[in-house]
Amino acid sequence: MRRFSLPLLSLLFILAASLVQAQQQNLSARDYLKRGNTRFSKGDMEGAMADYTKALEMDPQMAEAHLNRGKARRAKGNLDGAIDDYEAAIQLDPQMTSNNRDITQAFANRGFIRANQFDMDGAIADFDKAIQVTPTDADSYIKRAEAHLIKGDLNDAVMDFDKGIGLNPSNSTTSLAYAGRGFTYLLQGDEAAARKDFDKSIKLNNEGRVFLELHLRILETQIKEMRRRRAEEQQPVA
Repeated sequence: MRRFSLPLLSLLFILAASLVQAQQQNLSARDYLKRGNTRFSKGDMEGAMADYTKALEMDPQMAEAHLNRGKARRAKGNLDGAIDDYEAAIQLDPQMTSNNRDITQAFANRGFIRANQFDMDGAIADFDKAIQVTPTDADSYIKRAEAHLIKGDLNDAVMDFDKGIGLNPSNSTTSLAYAGRGFTYLLQGDEAAARKDFDKSIKLNNEGRVFLELHLRILETQIKEMRRRRAEEQQPVA
């Protein structure tokens, strides 16, 4: 067996490292994007994100790298980071990001989280973005309507419920939209319109009347909590 001296082995390692470095220096932004896509497909999210980041360092205007890094970040549970990338992709190439379900759902999910935290302005802004990307997304209209309802913007809530219902979502989603709009009408003092919507909601719902009553009670609780917080904010500081 042929033996190598220690200095020779060290030299071989240095040459190998130099070769790898040279190969990496020859990679273009598009090459990093492709390698990132390959790593993403294999479930290597960390490697994929590193490659997308390298691609963006070389070409900050590469919308596809922002889009794909956003997907990888979301897969790792970093929703805010993903949305940062999605927003950059939208700015760079609105056509490429149009009707993209990943982007729409990311904004809608964060909007839902913000609504549950009573950040209604933030929630509405996220639903705005979701609708901007996918104007036919009924669920985003209905969720934005609920945010308007909780905030107290009843006319805006009715308009969004109208739009969501008009887009013909699934029966269960439409049922919740009718229930929400009925509740809004009730707060506006239009009991006849409210009763009609509640009847439609019950007919479309497969979960039973108890489920709808629970949904309305949750909305009512959120409205009361929103009013309490607003009143607390308006109290003069002692």
